[in-house]
Amino acid sequence: MSFDSNGSQASQSQTIPLCDFLSAQEDSLFAWDDNDRETSAAWLIPVTKSGLLTHKHKVFHHGSKEYLTPPSPFVQQGPELGDSGSTIVYKVTAPEGYGYRRPLALKVIVCKENSRPPGPESKARDDALKEVKTMTSIRHPHIVAYVASFEDYCIQTREIKKRPRGKAHAMLSQVNQRIKKHVLGIAMYPPAQCNLRTFMDEVFQSPKEADWIIPHLHTYFGCLSQAVAFLHRQTHKIRHKDIKPENIVIDDFGVPMLTDFGLSKHFETGHYSEGPTPKTLKYADPEALHEEGRDEHGDIFSLGCVFLEMATVLLGKPFKFAEDHLSDDPSASAAGGASDFKFSESLHRIESYHATLTTVARDLAASDPDREPSVKAVLAALPYIYHMMDGVKTRRPSAPLLYPWFRHLYDVHESPGPCPNCEEERRSGVAIPSRSNSRSPTTQRNSAVPGSSQGLVRRSTAASVVVANFVASPMSSQLSSQVDEAMTEE
Repeated sequence: MSFDSNGSQASQSQTIPLCDFLSAQEDSLFAWDDNDRETSAAWLIPVTKSGLLTHKHKVFHHGSKEYLTPPSPFVQQGPELGDSGSTIVYKVTAPEGYGYRRPLALKVIVCKENSRPPGPESKARDDALKEVKTMTSIRHPHIVAYVASFEDYCIQTREIKKRPRGKAHAMLSQVNQRIKKHVLGIAMYPPAQCNLRTFMDEVFQSPKEADWIIPHLHTYFGCLSQAVAFLHRQTHKIRHKDIKPENIVIDDFGVPMLTDFGLSKHFETGHYSEGPTPKTLKYADPEALHEEGRDEHGDIFSLGCVFLEMATVLLGKPFKFAEDHLSDDPSASAAGGASDFKFSESLHRIESYHATLTTVARDLAASDPDREPSVKAVLAALPYIYHMMDGVKTRRPSAPLLYPWFRHLYDVHESPGPCPNCEEERRSGVAIPSRSNSRSPTTQRNSAVPGSSQGLVRRSTAASVVVANFVASPMSSQLSSQVDEAMTEE
């Protein structure tokens, strides 16, 4: 295969904004060859049924040989990006001999079913292929892009000898085969710098080096709202079902993206999930915790929980401050032990926490007047966040309503400013520019060059505050006056 793209190989090996990657349709340029490809119907029929294309999804055949050691056949670049149980994420480049040059993130999952690797027709494999298929249908500048995928497995052969009854020496041999190991690899773009949890934590771990994070964090409310609205569109009808800071990654340009669709589910209008399902309890909606009928409003609740943690950080406190103050047992959380905190079980404390945040905001603005525009904007956004976290799902807003609610947060800082991709998507319904555009919205917004290849990206200049823009935000004058009153109360 070839990598037919403008520019030198050196430029092709660099990370570019996801919007540019999708605009140039680079996700379509990788294709698997037929070397060591599985040909048996047992393995290939489930792939076909899932709707995956064979030039994008390859099942490797190794017979009695050992399976490929991940991240093979891809080539690892640097340390692992993360791991969780049986899943590891690597930064990689294409396999040797392929002309594809763009760096990728490779998620490798060790497939298991009842403590054993699953067979080709197992439910565990069907579920894994559904995750891959879900990703192939999504192309959005704030959702990681699917590039290719593969499966690899190896067979363990055992010979069992038996002596027939009445025979002293004659032996019969029975060959028993089972799958020894089965892995699924999903190559995605871009390879992230970190997840949102690490991103927020960096504000307090390295405040002098992370002064560019605060301006960017303001913009994530709108960008993530648009990503969820995109998933919930009538043309997609996809629920993420596991929105949390660990499943929101930040790229080299400081742009946030949703990832990890392992729990995602296509939904139909009026259709609800029922019964026990995997979930992250801390951010799960009340109906999911109680195993009640649930729909896309569960994503809104989870996103609201994430937004509350982001707002807490923007008001000068660590993201864990929210958990500590909302928890029924704050001493356990403060002790650093295993926490079973769940936002959905702490909704009765939201009003008290709002009062706490108001006091925190007033103190921050008094100690650092330059933060006052940010403080006012965040306080104005809090009622909308609480609305997203309503305990009754039917009272939560639909995803398209979110972006206008949080649009004013873009205007607090001069840079990076409004996301042109999101603005264009709101105007025209299309977020990815055509290939004919000489400069994409993402490129215009993120012109700064990353300053470090290790850990978080650093910006060379902290963004300046624009006070006047808050007045021009879409918040109502009544809400703005309420925020002013909260800031001036004794």
